[in-house]
Amino acid sequence: MDNFKSKCFVPIFSFVLLLCGCAVDGTAQSNAVHDANQNRAGNNEGFWDSKVLFGKPDSKSLQISSGVQSLLFKSVDYKGKSTEVFAYYSDPDMLNGKTSQKKFPGVVLLHGGGGKAFQEWVEKWAAEGYAAIAIDFGGKDGNGNRLENAGPAQGAEEKFTNIANGPLTDVWTYHAVASSILAHSWLRAQPKVDSSMTFVTGISWGGYLTCIVGSVDHRFKAAVPVYGCGYYGESDVFKKDLNQLSGGFREKWLQYFDPSVYLPHSQVKFLFINGNKDRFYNVIPYSKSYSLVSEKNRRVCIKPDMLHSHPRGWEPLEIRSFFDHLAYGYADLPSLNDIRMGEGSISASYNAPVTLANASFYYTSDTLSTNENRKWQSVKAEIDPDSKKISCKMPEEGFAYGFFSIKDHRSVSASSEFVINGRVE
Repeated sequence: MDNFKSKCFVPIFSFVLLLCGCAVDGTAQSNAVHDANQNRAGNNEGFWDSKVLFGKPDSKSLQISSGVQSLLFKSVDYKGKSTEVFAYYSDPDMLNGKTSQKKFPGVVLLHGGGGKAFQEWVEKWAAEGYAAIAIDFGGKDGNGNRLENAGPAQGAEEKFTNIANGPLTDVWTYHAVASSILAHSWLRAQPKVDSSMTFVTGISWGGYLTCIVGSVDHRFKAAVPVYGCGYYGESDVFKKDLNQLSGGFREKWLQYFDPSVYLPHSQVKFLFINGNKDRFYNVIPYSKSYSLVSEKNRRVCIKPDMLHSHPRGWEPLEIRSFFDHLAYGYADLPSLNDIRMGEGSISASYNAPVTLANASFYYTSDTLSTNENRKWQSVKAEIDPDSKKISCKMPEEGFAYGFFSIKDHRSVSASSEFVINGRVE
């Protein structure tokens, strides 16, 4: 097994300044950030040290049952002690109890708050043609028992308060991101995995992590955060935890652990999936977050009235369709762009490999309610397959937030980005 040695944190203020700089064009900036990522590992000035995290971690298999392997792999130190992380792994051959010479695309699965490593999530992806690993972010095993060499739990204290009580490396996000990257390194090293074709998706807090992991770990082909986004200081929910931090620790948390710091420098393709009424990730910070990713690398899918849960977060067909297009060359997702607001109407152009089944425009003028309590309305949009445009009448009462939603005959959907106060953000 590979040797794994955790490295201590050295402040990265120069790196953060580089991330926040804007003196070079997009390509040069991307290359500069990539070079900085490489260089900071070599001189030990990195936060998540790619020199360490991009190597396969030590691991031990616990058992293989019903086509799924449970394992422990070594992660970074917590409060000066080494840690282990529990995970489930499977691939199509393992799940089916057979052997072949095939290599499969891989996917890393990141659960949300109160979640765990879900065996059924791994089974789902293995059944659909992927080698998959799901990891636990709460320091527990598959039965919910605390591991002997556990990292931080996943409560508010570990996620927020710890920043005021010790080094940054004792904050939950540091460990969750490091463990996610190590899980990716372990997955890429498996003989059944095509290491050039790996993906990451996460739900809620796992979506938050996906934003960071997909930006820091350039080895992924694509990333799908579900619900999660950046700008936690503007969340209806999480700003309350942040506002309890004093003495500059709120700003320090946002500087090191908010996805908005990392998303502008992502190199992989992103598909952002969320509902329009999500309790935790509301319209404004969500739109600001996906807008940080370059237009050529981002897709958005706002699903009307999408509920918030782990099962709801892993069921969208769009996640697999997005990955399948890149991994297998299957038909792409539909997409919407070029929103135009004219005399009494609003329209958008679309691309779709499969004929559209329906299209609607959703809108709200409610800016006073919390995101989950906001009242939305919808109107049917007309589809013109010849011009590849959809359109509808402008709501007479106007609107504060709006978006088009389309669905094709595969039941695969897409949306426009949010239109906010009459403009595309």
